[in-house]
Amino acid sequence: MNNKRENFSGIIKNVWFGIKISFLASKFYFSMKLIILLSTTAMPLLNIWLWKEVLNGITSFGQNAEHIVLCLCIYILLLLSSHLLFRFDSYVDDRYTDELIFYMEKMMMEKTAKMDLSFFDSAKMGDKVKHTRGSFVVVMNMSWVVFDIISAVINVAATLAIVCAYKWWLGLVTLLLLVPYMLYNKKHTEKRLRMEKEQVRDNRKMEYYRDVFFNNDVQFEVKLHNTGDYFIAKYKDLWKKLYRINKAEDIKHSVLNTLITIVNVSSEFLVLTMSAFDVFGGIIGIGDLQYNLSMVTRLREQAGLLTQKINHFLNDNAKLLELQEFMDMEPKTEKSGTLKPSNNPKIEFCNVSFRYPNSEEYVLKNCSFAIEPHEKIGLIGLNGAGKSTIIKLMFRFYDPEEGCIKLDGVDIREYDVYAVRKIFGVLFQDYVTYCLPLREIIALSDFGERFNEEKLKKACDISGASDVIKDWEDGFDSVLGRNYADNGKDLSGGQWQLVGLARAYFKDSEYMILDEPSAALDPISEDRIFEKLYRLSEGKSSVTISHRLSNTTLADKILVIGDGHIVEQGSHFELLKQNGKYAELFRLQASKYV
Repeated sequence: MNNKRENFSGIIKNVWFGIKISFLASKFYFSMKLIILLSTTAMPLLNIWLWKEVLNGITSFGQNAEHIVLCLCIYILLLLSSHLLFRFDSYVDDRYTDELIFYMEKMMMEKTAKMDLSFFDSAKMGDKVKHTRGSFVVVMNMSWVVFDIISAVINVAATLAIVCAYKWWLGLVTLLLLVPYMLYNKKHTEKRLRMEKEQVRDNRKMEYYRDVFFNNDVQFEVKLHNTGDYFIAKYKDLWKKLYRINKAEDIKHSVLNTLITIVNVSSEFLVLTMSAFDVFGGIIGIGDLQYNLSMVTRLREQAGLLTQKINHFLNDNAKLLELQEFMDMEPKTEKSGTLKPSNNPKIEFCNVSFRYPNSEEYVLKNCSFAIEPHEKIGLIGLNGAGKSTIIKLMFRFYDPEEGCIKLDGVDIREYDVYAVRKIFGVLFQDYVTYCLPLREIIALSDFGERFNEEKLKKACDISGASDVIKDWEDGFDSVLGRNYADNGKDLSGGQWQLVGLARAYFKDSEYMILDEPSAALDPISEDRIFEKLYRLSEGKSSVTISHRLSNTTLADKILVIGDGHIVEQGSHFELLKQNGKYAELFRLQASKYV
């Protein structure tokens, strides 16, 4: 009993959620849809009654001609109004759908922007987002389904009363003949919902294989290795699999639905036969025959519609529950403390252990070190050693599984997470390329200053990006990338890295984080960048990750990471004297240049 009460309470909660979102998305079009719905509920019943009066009047040889003409005029007027209302309803639907999808997309973007980075590491969460975005229309439908159910209930009650007034048992027989249809429709709707959920992952895979052909970054390798047929075959195999499953279900549904429909419409044959005998017996007129048949047909259709709407309601309720669960999700690491960090804090890793979500292998294990204010750090290690992970933990993209990170002796979780990130200027190894005007790409690190020409020029001069843009006619207003701009500038990997570096410098932070800042650069650009890095960052802190150890020789302290923790630390010359891992790596690289 408690479970039923909870389920009913949950349904009511979801209905209210759907109606509230529908109303907030567009109050005007929501009101218009409601008015149209109420109007279309009454018109058909009135039209059927008017046509009965017209037919009976005609077959009685023109008796009460004024009444016939009046009914006919009202009937034609309502018929015309119905057509106009249908056209207006189509327009309202289009406009309302546009506004609702915009409102929901904006809500999803705002929600996703606040989610933890770990959210994006989960394929299961990807399925959830995909399924949730596919449920946007459910929010709109939920409101109309509720109103449609109310309308159908009114129609069923009214037509049942009219049919029973003719033959009381005929209405009951009509409803009984609908039972097989009701039961089957419910079962089929539930199965379709289950199949939809089961096919989400395969549909996502199909989209992935398809989108390869529309991804400019991937097309180079697709053409180089001639792998187009491979992706097409993958797409085709999944399409065939889903087509086979859905086709089998559609055939089965068509056969069963046809048989049930034959049972369902037998009530109309029954009323037609009985009314015909009554017409021959002089009990009723031709108009009454048409009226009885129309009412039984409408009773059957409205009862069937009511069944469909209730099943769709329960179906949409399940989808709406997923949408509401997504909107109710709260970030963990994105939850902020209240403290504001200094511009150049001391950073301490205290026995930090960490592994990525859905992974059993630890990237860091009992990792401890300290970075003093104004200290220049070189962070080195083999691929996968955890260098970039340390940076992500500093930014609180993730929280440690064990241990803690401190800023100026205070747990980093006590600080406002966005204030913490604001103190760092950063260029990641996997720098992002945007299709935007250059000034906006550079100013994304401090967007309020995007029209500060002097600051933009300084950042480009320091990074070396000035050499790239010096001959551009539109200068900082030039669009980079060709996703949507025909005349967009197409940069090389090294040039994109210079732009990313300009974005890091544009922030003018006291703390600079550079993760492989020269990976795509030529030796001259690389040497200039690091010379400027150490010259311009006097009195500031910096952490530089680089596989080229020559770039970290001027660091105040070098941290060597291995086996998930710091295995060596010291200056370049101190580590060479230790003759450990750093010395081995440095001599290995140096030998290649001799």
